[in-house]
Amino acid sequence: MRPADVVAFMWEYMKVPENSREKVKNLLKDANENGVKISHQAPTLYDVVPKEKIAEFEELMRKTIADIVSEASSVACWVYVQKYVKHKTLNEMLQELPDVSQFILAMDTWFEKLMEK
Repeated sequence: MRPADVVAFMWEYMKVPENSREKVKNLLKDANENGVKISHQAPTLYDVVPKEKIAEFEELMRKTIADIVSEASSVACWVYVQKYVKHKTLNEMLQELPDVSQFILAMDTWFEKLMEK
């Protein structure tokens, strides 16, 4: 999954009405806490492929996910500082980092909602 995919998912989630977001959040929370109930037991990757053959892939995925989280956290922090410390407008932020405009827009919207509470 690319950082752009994560941003796209977050953006689509933010466009969903709040009551629907709450339902999705509760479903994800339930699945995370209680596991997903399926009628059959799918084999684990280790049942299909020896661990030695996927070790490099696992490490690459670990690093990729860590990079995505790090980059997303960094941009979220940047948006917060620009918006609330430097008092920049959304348009100023979008002009400064146009490559991550969707993420900036999503974070700006999220911060607005958080500050309402």
